[in-house]
Amino acid sequence: MGNDVYYPENFVTRLEIVWGDGFLSPGGPQEVREIVRDIDLSGRSILDIGCGTGGPSIVLAGEMGVSKILAIDVQPDLLQRGVENAKKAGVGEKVEFRLVEPGPLPFGDNTFDVVFSKDALIHFTDKNAIYREILRVLRPGGMFAASDWLGGENTSTSPEWARFMELSGHNFTMMTAVEAQATMMDSGFANILTRDRNSWFADLSRFELSQIEGPLRDQLIAAAGEEIYSNWVEVRRANLESAVVGALRPTHLRGTKPVS
Repeated sequence: MGNDVYYPENFVTRLEIVWGDGFLSPGGPQEVREIVRDIDLSGRSILDIGCGTGGPSIVLAGEMGVSKILAIDVQPDLLQRGVENAKKAGVGEKVEFRLVEPGPLPFGDNTFDVVFSKDALIHFTDKNAIYREILRVLRPGGMFAASDWLGGENTSTSPEWARFMELSGHNFTMMTAVEAQATMMDSGFANILTRDRNSWFADLSRFELSQIEGPLRDQLIAAAGEEIYSNWVEVRRANLESAVVGALRPTHLRGTKPVS
């Protein structure tokens, strides 16, 4: 797994207020459906990397006919929320939540039919290593389907992105879509596809900021306090501005493991 990124309880609560129970990144169930659109998951075994509080795994388990999902993360309290969310959704038997340590994936070669991840790979510093690990644990012919926060050609020079990084305290390692494709190819993936979601993300972020500053304001302040709320509004505004100028480009990624 990637770097040990800690999500405090009030941060998780804020994210779920805005994005829904089980979701620590934007788009909710519809975006999960978009990530796996046109992929037949019936009877497949799935590894969900960076599962957080379980929303994406719950959607996959409840709607896609999968046989089993192993949902992994490095933060135990997130996994506990995931267990509770899965039980509430009636898919507790299909989703197994497991705590893992940062580092190589603790699974054997050729274990999963599909590896899925929603907006968690941004936390991995060594992209080459995680793509090689994903390929290793996939069965021949298996598919990798994910979304990740990628950068644009202007990310390193964007004042909007610099402000977001300063306000948020994150230390993301960014790649462009071209760099991600090259890294996946070097790792051994075939049939690599990328799908830019920048425009969708910017529109959604505008709406979410209006909700955060409007009808969700009191609920968010009750969860975190006025000071944290005010600071977070600035973080979300900087995030939006980064997307508007193209420095933040959420992207869907796909690739398959060659059969031979």
